Amino acid sequence: MSTRSAGRPQLGAKLRTIAGTRAVRRLRREGFVPGILYGKSVKAAPVLVSRQELIKFLHARAGDHGLLTLRVEINGKAAEHAVLIKHVEHDPVSGDIRHIDFQAIVLTERIRIKVPLVLTGEPVGVKQDGGVLEHFLREVEVECLPTDIPKQIEHDVSAMKIGDTLHVRDLAAPTGARITTDPESGVASVLVPKEEKPAEAVAEAVTEPEVIREKKPETEEAAAEGKEEKKAEKPEKKDEKKKEEK
Repeated sequence: MSTRSAGRPQLGAKLRTIAGTRAVRRLRREGFVPGILYGKSVKAAPVLVSRQELIKFLHARAGDHGLLTLRVEINGKAAEHAVLIKHVEHDPVSGDIRHIDFQAIVLTERIRIKVPLVLTGEPVGVKQDGGVLEHFLREVEVECLPTDIPKQIEHDVSAMKIGDTLHVRDLAAPTGARITTDPESGVASVLVPKEEKPAEAVAEAVTEPEVIREKKPETEEAAAEGKEEKKAEKPEKKDEKKKEEK
């Protein structure tokens, strides 16, 4: 069950003692998600968490960012680890969670982690001039202590005009954090709306398909004339041969 401890959300887990494809499938059917706990401060260990509790936790956190305490039961004893959720594997068909990775961290060491980037406000270039806001970068990487991980970074784009581009260098880093994403990376731009071509221009641009005309069949009269001409040619050729022999 997930609770809060020392200001951090807490998620319960059990040490997984069985392995193998069949065993893991059975555990999934029973409502568990297999996972792995690893890090510099701990020995890698396979774990199990309740699927229902994990889903509740992820929904409450609006994603897998943030620090939590993983309480692992081993032989009836519980050990707490400060961890980050590094990867969640989903079934490609059903979307169910199949596996999860927990990285144990040291609270006094700075880490790098990606956090969501949220744009607020409506650009003046969109509101007044009919431009279009294109949002390119949805996450940025920050360096900070695990206890200072920001939930997200926000930036107000209300002053942006048509032709303006927002870069990472224009973002304000949260207290205790440093943005490590390339400062020249583009975040968003306000573009001129694309003009739609009139229907007439589109119609003119369409090329007409080439018409392949079929060869008309000869009439009976024309066919008869052709036969007579061929018959008339044959005797002439015979007469020419006789003259040559003489």
